[in-house]
Amino acid sequence: MITELERSSAERIGDGPRLYLVHNDPLEELLFDRNLMGAGFRRACLRSSRCFIAHLADELSPDETAELVILSKGLTYQLAEAVSAETGHNLPTNLIATSRTAVAHDTARIEVPYCCFEAPAETLLIGDTVASGETIITALRRFLDVHPLRRVFVISYAGTLVGATRIAEFCADRGIEATFLYGLAAFGLGDNGFDLSFLHPETVTRPGYAARAREQFSGRPVSAVGWDFGSQSMAPRKYRHLTWVESQVWGLTGAECLKVAEAPDDWSDLVHERAAYEHALLTGEAGSAGSLEQYRGR
Repeated sequence: MITELERSSAERIGDGPRLYLVHNDPLEELLFDRNLMGAGFRRACLRSSRCFIAHLADELSPDETAELVILSKGLTYQLAEAVSAETGHNLPTNLIATSRTAVAHDTARIEVPYCCFEAPAETLLIGDTVASGETIITALRRFLDVHPLRRVFVISYAGTLVGATRIAEFCADRGIEATFLYGLAAFGLGDNGFDLSFLHPETVTRPGYAARAREQFSGRPVSAVGWDFGSQSMAPRKYRHLTWVESQVWGLTGAECLKVAEAPDDWSDLVHERAAYEHALLTGEAGSAGSLEQYRGR
């Protein structure tokens, strides 16, 4: 691991999983600008991924490494392009589609409608948001049904410590070495199973980042990446709608930090994230009293 680069640094934390927190300007842009969308969002993702790959340059053998893309959010990491740009090598690609059918705090039920594992490799790169860790565990379990594996590198713009611990334990039980590179923090996981906030009491990060988030979100533990990371460019209308729901839940209606929010006219697009805000529907705890009540049952 190359821990110090001119444009980025990586520091190992804790005595548990082999977990590094990576710090650089592109990651700060991703995690502190909830209004970043479209082409600007994609560019920030690629710049961040290039930094991650640069840190790993001494650990990756081009003849033994492939990517496992978890569709669809893994596409935002653009790891094949990052590897090509940083090392000049091609990154073979495996594909798996996953769907969260149930989310509850730190657990999730994952379905796999499709997979294509035509690029066996001793080392896998996986780019994905890590919450409970169940999606990556499911993907690895399916891959191991077909191919042996020696090492896994999990790259996450936003990931939790509990997710890394679970994935690391799964890998250790199978003799696989797991390494994690996270952006800026090892987040605590919100009770809804979606929120990854700098202000969560279990989040491990630099004090300056927590202070910045506290000021930006008026002390509310708003997720650094929203409830459907990647939708900022892959499904921008959905992202605007989910951001509006967040603004209602946290009492930040009209706030500059969530200015892209747009009230949904069709809630069917948000069904996969309902668990993120259902508590507000059921308890009436939305920040703007009654603002979500009219949507109960939709």
